[in-house]
Amino acid sequence: MRILISGGGIAGLTLAYWLHHHGHTPVVVERAPHGRLGGYGIDFFGTGYDVAARMGITDRLAAQQLPTESICYVDGAGSVRARLERRLLEQVIRGPYLALMHTTLEEALGDAVRGKADIRYGRSIAAIEQSPGGVGVTFADGECEDFDLVLGADGVHSQTRELVFGPEADFAHHLGYTMACYPVPDTHGLGPHRIHYSEPGRQTILYPSDVPGQSIALFLCRTQERRSPPRAQRRTALRSAFADAGPLTARLLDAAPEEGLFMDTLTQITMPSWHTGRVALTGDACSAMTLTSAQGASMAMAGGYLLARALHRHDDHRAAFLAYQNRLRPAVQQRQQRARALARSLVPATRTGIAAQHLISRLVLRDLFTGLLRRGYGDTTSILDRTHRI
Repeated sequence: MRILISGGGIAGLTLAYWLHHHGHTPVVVERAPHGRLGGYGIDFFGTGYDVAARMGITDRLAAQQLPTESICYVDGAGSVRARLERRLLEQVIRGPYLALMHTTLEEALGDAVRGKADIRYGRSIAAIEQSPGGVGVTFADGECEDFDLVLGADGVHSQTRELVFGPEADFAHHLGYTMACYPVPDTHGLGPHRIHYSEPGRQTILYPSDVPGQSIALFLCRTQERRSPPRAQRRTALRSAFADAGPLTARLLDAAPEEGLFMDTLTQITMPSWHTGRVALTGDACSAMTLTSAQGASMAMAGGYLLARALHRHDDHRAAFLAYQNRLRPAVQQRQQRARALARSLVPATRTGIAAQHLISRLVLRDLFTGLLRRGYGDTTSILDRTHRI
């Protein structure tokens, strides 16, 4: 089948790779001119790692992982109040773990799918018209093409979902935070450590990137806003949200770029169905979990892999879509539920809450409490059937 994939991120590129592997002809359209390369870090393990291994890219990813040996929770004076060692984190996860830049994973996927799919950057869908025999697609530039299926992998603010299923507001579950991030020079002597500094309702995170001499500054703040501000207003909005912050945060805000600042709300997507007719969704378009799950990238790869495999195993696309949804949705819902629970205490609203968080962390972040941490961290195991390698 000739299949259109809307979105050239992690889910879309994984899906294109496996559709080609199973004999289909994937066409990928991506709104961004050169791919959606995100300048922020991700945790990568579990199902995503298994899919990457089946694609033969894990050695490349391991060679490019971030030099993070511990996560340090510091106070306003910079003193470490609690520490999570990477060694303990790997024990909790019970499997391979990589700290990666989002860009690293997307570039590896892009190279893996090169020559296997027609990838068109700077393109987006304007209209979708389904018929019993196919899908007519009108692109933003006015061109029209016909496809057997359309698969939306275009992120939490999916245009495909908007056109076919309805407005984002019908499916969005906001966790009450806005996040922003951008690269900064490493003037803090960070080394192989990630730093978390909390103030009431706000948190600043600093960690090394994959570029020597560079770090990533990430900010979280409690908010009731349901949309991030326009790009031209993001720097001002971030400085306003973190006004009168501590010295570390203030220095990082001074380094904020005028442009290229990533900002978005933490929003989950929950839908009664991920498919209708000849259109289906995957990745954040139908099951966004947010960074509080620590498994968004991993489950995006799971979605691409399982959707392609279902289309290979079922002659009828409707049966394939249903089998894919039934296979993946329970795992997604479990991780979304855990992410919502974690979000409630992610950034305490008071100084007393922050002090309590530091105290509890200092007590439990040790080998003795590995089992407790594992329950709190959620299900990190792979959902793939290990008896089938493709």
